[in-house]
Amino acid sequence: MVYSLRTFILLFTITLVFAQDPENLLSIGESQLSSGDYTEAELSFNSALQADPSFAPALQALSKLHLHKGDLNKANDYSNQAVQADEDFREWANQIGKMIEHVQNGKRNVQQRLYDEAMAEYDAISQAHPYFPDAEFYKGMTRFRQKDIEGAARHFSNAINIYPDHVKARKGLDNVTKQFLNAGNKAYKRGNLGKATSYYEKSLKFDPEFYLAYYQLGVLEKKLGNSKKAIEYLQTVLGIKPDHDKTWFTLGTAYESDGNTDEAIAHYIEAIEINPAYTKAYGNLGKLYTENQEYKLAEDILKTIIQIDAGYADGFMRLGLLYIEQEKFELAAENLVMATSLDEKDYFKFFNLAAAYNQLKQWENATSAAQSCVDLNQKFGGGWLEFGLAEMGRRNKTRAKKYFDEARKDRDWREMAERKIDEINNPEKYEK
Repeated sequence: MVYSLRTFILLFTITLVFAQDPENLLSIGESQLSSGDYTEAELSFNSALQADPSFAPALQALSKLHLHKGDLNKANDYSNQAVQADEDFREWANQIGKMIEHVQNGKRNVQQRLYDEAMAEYDAISQAHPYFPDAEFYKGMTRFRQKDIEGAARHFSNAINIYPDHVKARKGLDNVTKQFLNAGNKAYKRGNLGKATSYYEKSLKFDPEFYLAYYQLGVLEKKLGNSKKAIEYLQTVLGIKPDHDKTWFTLGTAYESDGNTDEAIAHYIEAIEINPAYTKAYGNLGKLYTENQEYKLAEDILKTIIQIDAGYADGFMRLGLLYIEQEKFELAAENLVMATSLDEKDYFKFFNLAAAYNQLKQWENATSAAQSCVDLNQKFGGGWLEFGLAEMGRRNKTRAKKYFDEARKDRDWREMAERKIDEINNPEKYEK
């Protein structure tokens, strides 16, 4: 037992001495540095210096570590300390000095618009020290000054691949990828979806984690009716940024268009949980509850919208539609009046208001609302139909027939309009 204890103490002592040996700590740190574990490598190199403050190889290793992190000033400080500890490290200090000279020359050339000369200076650094990320960062800044956005993106991306925590390179890459995104959005608004796709994909080429580009691709594919591809892109967004409320909402609309109501509802609810003021998500959720005849839930949700945003016209419209569905036409008209007062450009809101007034037999108000509807969209048969119904209520069959004839031109309303015309022409068929 005594022998075993002595053996254990001896082995522990040997292990402790070995662990504190500067050469061993240096070797551990170099292995950590080569694997990209910079934090642990720095601890190991500093531990070697604690064991031997004049251990020049650890000072040189710290200099090299800071080159990996893009900090040339600290790399220079440690290289000078290494020379002070051991003159044999003069060559390393000279290399650092040469790098500083290349950087200074490169910056000076950029200021003088000698861009090729600047790139040559930075290339010289990359050839000698390919792990130094700032050489790529400076190349990116040079290309950016030349307005070569793709070239800038490529070099910023290279810098991040060398050192993922490079703050300036990340900022530069974010800047240029957002330019691609903005160009794609402009093309999208112009209806050039092919060009928009190209810009979005270009931004992802340089930054595969750029979630906004995936989001826009999802929106674009949904517009094209490709819900499966849209859902794939949008799910990719959530894999990168799970709290992106717009993606949850847009995924909800994709599922809704596919008829997957349960998934749509779940995604709208998640969007609201992330952003409690997301009025569009409330509106779509209220609409689905209305369609599912879950009227109490729908009413609670829709009333929440107009409390959050009293100027949100669609919230009042959805509430009006809910009350029409329940045949509460007074409440429907009240809310649709608010909707049309807040949004005088939406013919559909006036159409629903005219329908509510017709149900209430308020023919003058129905006529006014229908007139506003067809003024905004003369091709919409629903507006003309409600116009005709209002005139029938006022017993003006000639004018009613005229409006029903207009409604017939819209194939979505043709059957109903023809029935009303037949009712005027052959009233005996419809007498009770």
